[in-house]
Amino acid sequence: MTIRPVEQRRASEVVRSQLIDLIESGEYALNDRLPSEAELAQSFSVSRSVIREALHSLNALGLTKSYAGKGTFVASRQLSSKLLIGRYLPSQLSEVRRALEVPSARLAAERRTEGDLQTLEELVQRFGATTDAAKRVQVDADFHISIAGATNNPLFQRLIADLRAVLQEQALRLTTIKGRPGQAHKEHMAIYAAIAAGDGMAAARAMEAHLDAVEEGLGHRES
Repeated sequence: MTIRPVEQRRASEVVRSQLIDLIESGEYALNDRLPSEAELAQSFSVSRSVIREALHSLNALGLTKSYAGKGTFVASRQLSSKLLIGRYLPSQLSEVRRALEVPSARLAAERRTEGDLQTLEELVQRFGATTDAAKRVQVDADFHISIAGATNNPLFQRLIADLRAVLQEQALRLTTIKGRPGQAHKEHMAIYAAIAAGDGMAAARAMEAHLDAVEEGLGHRES
């Protein structure tokens, strides 16, 4: 299998797709070190920032692991999630998010422990202080997964963790919208405050408002 140069439009998605094919086909074997960012950028005829975005998605999917100063290595030849990116409409992803995350927030408010609250508070603060887009997306994912963990139902946590892998590219796109990170921080604080207060209905409403804003930011919210 040969690498095919791609156009810049949606480049990270195409790069990621080709790298997944190369890993799943065995072209890059388990524990193999992938070529460097510079080498991949040259092979795909894209910028290094496009390569970094694609590699971040592969890490989120569990196919690779990156180590500072060492590079990125193949960690698995199968996606950690059965949900495949690019197979679903934004409206379908939003519908599933609402079905999982709104009740998750409500249950978290009713069942959370002091340890859960400490974790959520730290993640809210970290999100607000993080300026790097990729790191902010990871903190955002950790926040939503930790809310699911606070339900004391491991299936919520597993399903939302899998869903976050599918939403990786969407989340990266959102974080580049002017003013969106600051607004998301306020929405996270409102969700946390309701969970901390033990108010399940308020937590559900705060999560719904957050998902409304996400859809509006992506430009596919129904009127």
